[in-house]
Amino acid sequence: MTRPTGPVGLCAALLCAAAVSAPAGAESPAEFYKGKSVTMLVGAAPGGGYATYANILARHIGRHIPGQPKIIAKSMPGAGSLKALKVLYQRSKKDGTEMAAVFQGALMEPLLGNRGVEFDALKLNYIGELNSEPKICIAWHTSPVKKFEDLQNHEMIVGASGATSGLFQYATVLKNVLGAKLKVIAGYKGSAGASLAMQRGETHGMCGYSWSSFATGHNAWITEKKVRILTQIGQKPVPRLTEMGVPEVWKFVKNDDERKAMELIFNPPGRPYILPPGVPKDRVEALRAAFMATTKDAKFVSEAKKAKIRINAASGAEVEALMHKLYEASPNVVRIAKAALSRKGMVKCTEFTNPKYCRGAKKKKKKKKAS
Repeated sequence: MTRPTGPVGLCAALLCAAAVSAPAGAESPAEFYKGKSVTMLVGAAPGGGYATYANILARHIGRHIPGQPKIIAKSMPGAGSLKALKVLYQRSKKDGTEMAAVFQGALMEPLLGNRGVEFDALKLNYIGELNSEPKICIAWHTSPVKKFEDLQNHEMIVGASGATSGLFQYATVLKNVLGAKLKVIAGYKGSAGASLAMQRGETHGMCGYSWSSFATGHNAWITEKKVRILTQIGQKPVPRLTEMGVPEVWKFVKNDDERKAMELIFNPPGRPYILPPGVPKDRVEALRAAFMATTKDAKFVSEAKKAKIRINAASGAEVEALMHKLYEASPNVVRIAKAALSRKGMVKCTEFTNPKYCRGAKKKKKKKKAS
């Protein structure tokens, strides 16, 4: 059999070689996503701020992804988003059909010493963040604590969800670095569960509560004087809180290394959305573009307003750059941050209150009546 020669023969040979060696991801994002479904793992309990943001995003982002796939939000709370992160990193398809919404603290676990964590945060693909915002520490009106300085002398019981959630980490850092007498109860069903515990009177307050979620969902608590806002925690002060006389947490920090350690814990991307490693680059870029387009989508913006959530988005490239910067922290700052997150003295929700209020509580099966 004679092989074709000359330009035509050469082109035919190259085309054949290209066809054989072409990677599966050579098809365009539109071709790949057409007719498919994309699963969004939500590493937070239903009813809280993270779940609300994620579910609203899931209802709109599909219109902006090439091929317009169906987006399915799947609730997967547990271990402060580490359960969802582990599934995404280790067991998910690496083709762009699985993504996740996780707590910001979960992304810092490899750096800050959790030996049970098996993922590399710098190998994740970052799609973007919906909101990075200040947090607050509040005391219920029945608490003896009236201002942040009172925490040096009076114990305040605060509720939290998982150990990498903002509610747990913020309270723990204030306790370990600033000496605030906070007794942290971990394991409530998200921020909603911790809030209900405070209202029931079994806890005295919460630290690490999102300011925007609080201001839009519980503004009446301020006017009715049901809570006292003890401090604000963020990169920039909130004008309204400053006018109310709420001090920034940085006022109470003793030295520069302590501040840098606290920033390492407090300043990771807020409400981040991620893909596992290994997703084809063109699909990562397509999802990043879709994410930013969604944040400007009129229907998305309208639903966000109705849900009273604030959008202050950052791109996937910006989030990726921030993560690399955070992971370049000096050994001394990392050492202080690790000590700041020590779980010594933490109390499990199931040991403190009725287990039905705690994550992982099993519902009792009703016994079938004998016929």
